[in-house]
Amino acid sequence: MVKQDISIQLLPGMLQIVGEHQCAGQQPDNLCGPYWAALLLRSRGFHHLTSEYMAQLAGSVLPTGDPITWLPQGAASKQDYELPLPTALRPEDAGTSAQGLMTAVAMSEHSHTLLPLQTEWSAEKVAAVLELCQKHPAWNAVPLCNVRTGHLWGSHLSVKDAIAYLKGGSISPPPADWNVGHFMALAGTVAGQTRSLVIVCDTYPMFGWQGYHLQSADAIAQALNRDDGYGGGILLFIATHDREQIEQHAQAAGFHIEAWDNGSP
Repeated sequence: MVKQDISIQLLPGMLQIVGEHQCAGQQPDNLCGPYWAALLLRSRGFHHLTSEYMAQLAGSVLPTGDPITWLPQGAASKQDYELPLPTALRPEDAGTSAQGLMTAVAMSEHSHTLLPLQTEWSAEKVAAVLELCQKHPAWNAVPLCNVRTGHLWGSHLSVKDAIAYLKGGSISPPPADWNVGHFMALAGTVAGQTRSLVIVCDTYPMFGWQGYHLQSADAIAQALNRDDGYGGGILLFIATHDREQIEQHAQAAGFHIEAWDNGSP
């Protein structure tokens, strides 16, 4: 009999947000970045923070028009914002920048930081970020990816295809659920005999299994590189007192500590 080994490993930092993520439910329309900033800080004890408050700190701008242009297929629009936010007539003038999100987290409580990691993204570099977080559990770091979703696999990968991929087989993954600029978190890995898959934690419970879905590291790398004229990267959510140490480890692993222009104001 051939032993079929599959191991699931969540990042230490993600274990702290599981309950908060489940309670948060779907993101407000066009506030994926502020949704994550508020959720991550709430998981660390700052329970009063909301997506809209973080959006104000980040300088987020909402688009106008038909929600079908920004929602994944099958999702219901959620625009019951509790605070007023500016709007833009042109889609390219809306969104949340990486720099704005970093500022919002820094301004909100000062105890935590979003550390921007850039590189020429590859499957190996995605794996290196996950390895850094696993090797240093005391950091409780959470990698927040700023991606173009059109490069991702669809979120409903079948169990049959997942197992075939982990064993080294060729599969035809489902097409991407949508094609927008987006923030999502890396939650851990599923390791098989030959290959691994990355567990993504997302902002729509309709994706995968209550917002968790599987992606290849290569698909995530392509989504981080974007190929749409704008930049992408990973914002590593960490405690501010660990920043200097983590910067040194990240630079030694080949990452640049620098924010990017994702096209948002």
